[in-house]
Amino acid sequence: MIAAFIYATAIWYAPKPPLTLAPVTRSAERNNRIEFAIGGVPKRPNPYDPDDADVRVLVHTPKGRSLIMPAFYMEPFDVTPRRRGEAMVDRFYPSGTPGWRVRFRPTEAGAHSFTALATIGTQTLRSGPIRLTVKPSKRTGFVRVSRRDPRFLELDDGTPFFAVGQNVAFIKDVHETRGVFRKLAANGVNYVRVWTCCEDWGMAIEARKSAWARSWDWNPPYMIGEDGRRWVTLKGAPVVCSPTQRMGLMPDTRYKLSATVRSAAPTSVLSIEIAGQRIEWRPPARPGAFSAEFTTGPDTWWLETIRLSSVGGSEIAVRDLSLREAGSHRELLWDADPDRAVLGNYNQADCAMLDAVGDEAERVGIRLQLCVLTRDLYMDRLKDPASAEYAQAIRDAKRLLRYAVARWGHSTSVAAWEYWNEMDPGRPTSRFYDEVGAYLEQTDPYRRPRTTSAWADAPNDWRHARIDVANMHWYLRPAEGELYRDEVAAVLRKARELREAAPSKPALFAEFGLAQDNWQPSPDMRADAAYVHLHNALWASALSGLSGTVMAWWWEDIDARDAYGRYRAVSGFARRVPWLGGLKAAQVQTGGSRWRAVGLATDSAAYVWIQDAHTVRVARTPRGEVQDVSVGVSVTVAGLKPGRHRVEWVNTVTGEAIGDDTAATANGLLRVTAPAFKGDIACAIERASGPPRPISPIRRIRPNRRTP
Repeated sequence: MIAAFIYATAIWYAPKPPLTLAPVTRSAERNNRIEFAIGGVPKRPNPYDPDDADVRVLVHTPKGRSLIMPAFYMEPFDVTPRRRGEAMVDRFYPSGTPGWRVRFRPTEAGAHSFTALATIGTQTLRSGPIRLTVKPSKRTGFVRVSRRDPRFLELDDGTPFFAVGQNVAFIKDVHETRGVFRKLAANGVNYVRVWTCCEDWGMAIEARKSAWARSWDWNPPYMIGEDGRRWVTLKGAPVVCSPTQRMGLMPDTRYKLSATVRSAAPTSVLSIEIAGQRIEWRPPARPGAFSAEFTTGPDTWWLETIRLSSVGGSEIAVRDLSLREAGSHRELLWDADPDRAVLGNYNQADCAMLDAVGDEAERVGIRLQLCVLTRDLYMDRLKDPASAEYAQAIRDAKRLLRYAVARWGHSTSVAAWEYWNEMDPGRPTSRFYDEVGAYLEQTDPYRRPRTTSAWADAPNDWRHARIDVANMHWYLRPAEGELYRDEVAAVLRKARELREAAPSKPALFAEFGLAQDNWQPSPDMRADAAYVHLHNALWASALSGLSGTVMAWWWEDIDARDAYGRYRAVSGFARRVPWLGGLKAAQVQTGGSRWRAVGLATDSAAYVWIQDAHTVRVARTPRGEVQDVSVGVSVTVAGLKPGRHRVEWVNTVTGEAIGDDTAATANGLLRVTAPAFKGDIACAIERASGPPRPISPIRRIRPNRRTP
């Protein structure tokens, strides 16, 4: 009895760990997210800087591995669609308590152990361990560079992954993007390139966002005070504070509006119009604190613009403008601080948007290439690799990428980190890619591929040892001469140049489209009503030897014209190709100069696309229709092993089989004749097993129509 009392007393008075680790998710399954909240971390001036607060979780796996998962600080936002006028759009509103989280994606089943650590200065705090048993599941894992054939991609379980995709770069609304992702996935798209660096015209994690001006018309009403801080000046016309996100309000709710205000004129009056209410206040000559409370109306769901003016026209200076629920510390006007830091300050409303985008991508089976860094915050500092500003740019990039790994690195929907969009290919970026790439090798426990892009061909980037995926951007423009008139020849030539520069790594044609010489949308794209140029580019690139199809840039036009169906057939055909089976360019010829063929082959199979060269985009009718039917086109494939092969012909629009046959190699050649088709047709030639299959009845063979 005495021993039990002593033991209980010791437990009661034992020092408790300074950190706490509490599960947020309810269950633990392999390849599914596990999330913990970390409590007890001391408040720091900049929670996004690991030099200020290095918070992480130590994970011990069933196979004896020890992993360090970086944790991240977050301010929760509720991002939900709500009707605004005639449209349903996202509404952002602070929800929950800011704090530290860690997200982990277990790749093993069995017992795991988790311990939180926080290094603040010279002191390291620790939590007690939490043990969870991870259940098996059939969820797919991460996208990797293939171990069997490094020219291509695969999933964790070795399943080939061929990227069929496009850009959806400037995300402004999760509700809208959710609809786009679902239409893409329904048509076989599995890969989308997304920017998280859009300044204030879309989602941007680290970028200038100001409620007082916009990047395309940057003229904020600022003045510099004696203390070096910026003030918003009011004189004459009203100044409008317009949040960069669609911030919401709650009906019938008490709010507190506050600011620091000054005016040299003793009779001046500050007038603020907000949520249908008008508030007036007489500021002092010295900076003084202003605050007022008001209650929203029963139908007030949106924080519209806030109008500030000086009654009487005297100059008034305002700073520290703040709007919060009464009794709350969560700020609604997070982008109204003129002195808000850009570098190292991660926009939490946009982070919440990316959370939702990543979750939707995972639901529908789309993998994302995230373009993370805002180029214009870094490019001018990357002139001299020996300079202090170059070194600081590396430190800034590491800090943001650590946050990205911590918050989104768990997600199997994130296929690759792309450093930035279209860096100047003349910049000496090799040191940057080497040091930041090495940092990601240490920081990202899932070791997903790293990539980058430039505004012109960048073979040095494509060959860099720490760039895992070579990315090329190229557009059909009149300046390209004859290539502008022939999208197939253009795509094949550019794909060949990319593959020659990156022969042993995945290579993606990551931006493609019809453009004017000034890079704006081409009128010829609107004239191409049936999106013939994209159809041809998809098929040519799919069988060019690259690791994915061309990725169209003008996503809004594709959505407006509902052209998603162009992906369906090429996606289905690509799933038949043995991407990790030692592919090489097919040795294929057609029966005449009018037709051209491109394909991939192994020793026992070939996958071929045949196109009537008279039917490129510029040779079509305005509706994209093909008038002539190709009949009796022969196809000869060399290099296949002797034996009988099954030949299946595929409609390149619908993806349906339109005829099949069997053929045998003779003198090292296999020769077949295509059924009648319009425009183009595809075939899969695969070694037959078992008895020969009979030729399909002629009634199944119909022209491969190119128009929906």
